[in-house]
Amino acid sequence: MKTISAHLPQYLFMLMLTIVFENASVAQTSAPGTDVRQDQSSDQEIREGFYQINEVLATKDLETVMSMYDDSEDIVVIGSDSGEVFIGRDRVKVFMKMIVSMPFVFSFEMDTPTIHHHQNIAWVFSDGKMVHTRSSGKVSKVPYRITAVLVKKGNKWKWKMFSGSIPRSE
Repeated sequence: MKTISAHLPQYLFMLMLTIVFENASVAQTSAPGTDVRQDQSSDQEIREGFYQINEVLATKDLETVMSMYDDSEDIVVIGSDSGEVFIGRDRVKVFMKMIVSMPFVFSFEMDTPTIHHHQNIAWVFSDGKMVHTRSSGKVSKVPYRITAVLVKKGNKWKWKMFSGSIPRSE
């Protein structure tokens, strides 16, 4: 059974991101009492970048999967199982090689992602299901949560950080 202490680095990282982004959004307020809203038209672009995970995982092609990530060295993938913490492009690639080698296709049912963004950084949370689809057509689903940070590179949103978790009964 996992404990909070086993996930403490993940929680601290997410707390740090929350503080940084909250400070950034407070700093953008132009005058006391002014409601500053970000451009809602880019929410759809971010949503498309978030959902691309299903398309690329379905290819089962490692290079295609890696293309959804930012091309920097500081990408992070935190899986839902013990020891699944991969920091850096080479380590993430090792994990993704294992994922695409599984005897099923990973995908996610994430119907209502919560999206926040500031300039070229977006953070997304979604509560849904992780789906395994075998070549026989057999499908299994598990409750799953994803927290992600995406960065805009050119006109595309790329994954910078993925953190997945399987919630216990609440």
